[in-house]
Amino acid sequence: MVKKPLYQQISEQLERQIMSGELQVGAQLPTEHALAASHQTSRITSKRALSELENKGLVERIRGKGTFVKARSISKAVTSMKQVLFILPFPGQHDLGNFTALMLPYLAEKGYHVHIQDESFLTQTHFFQLIEQYDGMIYYPETGNSNLDILYQLHFQGFPVVLLDKKMEGIPFPYVTADNFSGGYMAAHLLLSKGHTKIAFLNSRTIQETSTVRERYMGYLRALFEAGISFHALETNVHSEEAYAGIAEKFVADDVTAIVAENDLMAIQFMKQAKKMGIRIPQDLAVIGFDNIQAAEFVEPSLTTISQNFEEMGRAAAISLQKQIQKKDVENAIIPVSLIERESSGAR
Repeated sequence: MVKKPLYQQISEQLERQIMSGELQVGAQLPTEHALAASHQTSRITSKRALSELENKGLVERIRGKGTFVKARSISKAVTSMKQVLFILPFPGQHDLGNFTALMLPYLAEKGYHVHIQDESFLTQTHFFQLIEQYDGMIYYPETGNSNLDILYQLHFQGFPVVLLDKKMEGIPFPYVTADNFSGGYMAAHLLLSKGHTKIAFLNSRTIQETSTVRERYMGYLRALFEAGISFHALETNVHSEEAYAGIAEKFVADDVTAIVAENDLMAIQFMKQAKKMGIRIPQDLAVIGFDNIQAAEFVEPSLTTISQNFEEMGRAAAISLQKQIQKKDVENAIIPVSLIERESSGAR
């Protein structure tokens, strides 16, 4: 049996990795130099191997950047389904909320197939490739400043994008968010109604970095100011057990009796550390979170929280994206939130 040329062997090996999903769309292939070194051959051979893949439409070679796996055009040519992209910071993290419950059925009914990817897909895929392969994108950015360069290029090219959960300063993409201002207001108002007058706000980042948290903080301030309460304390950049412990000590020293946390995860971590220090929740310190994740109901004591309607947010984003694709006018959507009162928000 005649042995296949080495360039063909290399090309077929890479093709198997692409077709099996080992090398996913947007993944960068080894350089000509790296392939030549690993297979102990010349760069001419490795270059020909990559050219074979390019001729088959499996990869795209971008000058100055490298060779990347290309989304196969069969998905658009053979099926009637249009392709849209849904980018999440951490797709496997269920605490972000079930946005897809109503999003996927709505888009499927309208003839769209949704590809869910993490944020690395956005940074590793050239924006021209995104525009070529997808009809639009729903993007949940980690912060209000995430990937501004890529988003600006997409905006400049007129590519339909809907932001989920956050706004972007300087780029007028339509957005879908929860009513974060009302949520912050509800949380602080509940604590005020229970006799608390020294209420702090707990945050993991600076207020300027994320629009959602900034609006929750503004709602919290509004409730305090309406009640004639001048005291307010903002704690930021809280990430470690030591930081939580230090803040708990500070709150006790300052006679703080309640806190509104940026989200449920922070609230739960804070309560865990406070209890280790002998601080009773809610007798010594009342706590309210935000998001109503599953753990909020089962932590001890159960966590009072502001519930976001993640499913409706996902559906609103899908509707907004479809309108953009059809070149219709699109308005921003702010989805109402609700207060879930449990054990952690006791009276003063």
